This record gives sequence, structure tokens and C-alpha cells, in this order.
Amino acid sequence: MKMKKQILFAVLPFLLLGMQSCQDVIDIDLNEASPKYVIEGAVIEGSDSIVVRVTKTTSFFNTNPPEVVNDAQVIITMPNSSEVVLASIGNGYYKATGQTITTSANYGLHVNVGDEVFTATTYMPASTPLDSLSAQYEEGLFGGEGSYSVFLNFQDSLSVANYYKVNVTLNDTLLNSADEIMLLDDGLVDGNYIFVPIFVRDFDLDDTVQVELQSIDKATYKFYQTMASVASSSAGSPFSATPANPESNIKGGALGVFSAFTSSKKTIVVTE
Repeated sequence: MKMKKQILFAVLPFLLLGMQSCQDVIDIDLNEASPKYVIEGAVIEGSDSIVVRVTKTTSFFNTNPPEVVNDAQVIITMPNSSEVVLASIGNGYYKATGQTITTSANYGLHVNVGDEVFTATTYMPASTPLDSLSAQYEEGLFGGEGSYSVFLNFQDSLSVANYYKVNVTLNDTLLNSADEIMLLDDGLVDGNYIFVPIFVRDFDLDDTVQVELQSIDKATYKFYQTMASVASSSAGSPFSATPANPESNIKGGALGVFSAFTSSKKTIVVTE
């Protein structure tokens, strides 16, 4: 069964700076039953390896482990138009090593499974360095217990549309649930120096917080944005859709995302 539901998604554009927001109307297919291939792949700056995983699932609501696919043909098209065939290494993973990864460049993906073909293109932006992290104590509301906020500090590039994903590791545990997705874009603050809090959670004294600032393209941003809307729906937000598949950049009917991103990391220990 498939149905299309139109939702009103509250976007946090580079947020909290000016306390403004915009709203997008996003169409997402709700898929409850038909089997889907799921393709997850990434090209990462600073690594000579490319890894793609291919699995198959039934629906968003199915809690069974995904069925792995080990007999696909997976090809990456590099910026110089050369093609790299990834080797199957088991459990649905395909890998190629010894690759030269360059930024400000496009990467292509071609996956063939039986009679089905899936393709995607992703752009690796130039790196945006994360200058530092800082912590600030915030008083609790109405006399409640206070907590600490951790802020990212970095310079946004002028005249370029930038999209960011923020990964947070708290005391050696990666915060990777769907409702902890943190995304930023520079629509309102293009070219500014950015001082922005990690808004997905608060922190305590002596917490060790590692932050990874990933520079991603718009299609990858939209994938994680719609994934966040699914998490918001599960939590009962009035501004979200019923559970649905995130908006994939993969053509041919597969779920998932193929991304190429640059990364910058910093760590802070929360102190008074």
C-alpha cells in the first residue's frame, strides 16, 4: 500500500540566530508493505576508502533485521570520470580502498541488483573548519535545575549555500537516534561567524562532548531533514507527518542516501 501525504515541516534555518524560521511543504511516500532495497553509502574526505551497504526491508514499520544483499554490482564514478568497482565484503557491505578523494567535486553511484538499477549523484563541498567549542551554564526555567549548553564556533563561507550535519558524541556514546539529528543551513547567516548551540540536548558538568561538523550537499540535507520529521511524528509533534520514508537522493525506487562529505571535529569537557 502506498499513499502520499503532504506535511508542513517546521524548518530551523540556521536557527536561533534571529529567532526566525521558514516552512517547507514536503511530499513523502508512505510505504507500509512493499519490499524496498536500502542503499547507504558515503565518500569521506581524508579517507582512501569508499563503503556502500545494500540491504532489503519490507516497510518503515517492520522491526525485523534487514535482509542483506551480497550479490549486487556497486560502481562509484569518481570526479575524473573513472569508475571504481566495489568488492563485496559480506553482510551487505561493498568496499574499495586506495582511492584519492577530492573536495568540491561530484561522485556517482550505480547499483545493479538483479534486474533493478539504482543511481545517485552527490557533491562533496569544500571543508568548513570547526574553530572551537564552548560551554555556557543556563538557569532552569521557573527555578528548575539548570544545565549546560555547548556551542559550535566556526566561519561560514560567503556566497555559497552551505548545509551541515552535526554529530555529537557524549562520554564516548554517539547520539545517533533519529530525534537527535541536528542540521544547519546558512540561509539567514551566509558568510557570518557562527555561534550556535547543540539544540538536541543539554549537558552536565564534567561531560566530555565531541562534535563533528559535516559539510553536506542539499540532497543529503533533505534526506536527514525528512528523517527528523519521521522522528518528530513518532513523538507526536503537530508539525510533522505520519511515519514515512525519508526523502532519498537515490533514483530507481531504493531507500537510503548516498553522500560525500567533509568533516571537522573538536572536543570539550564541560567545566564551570
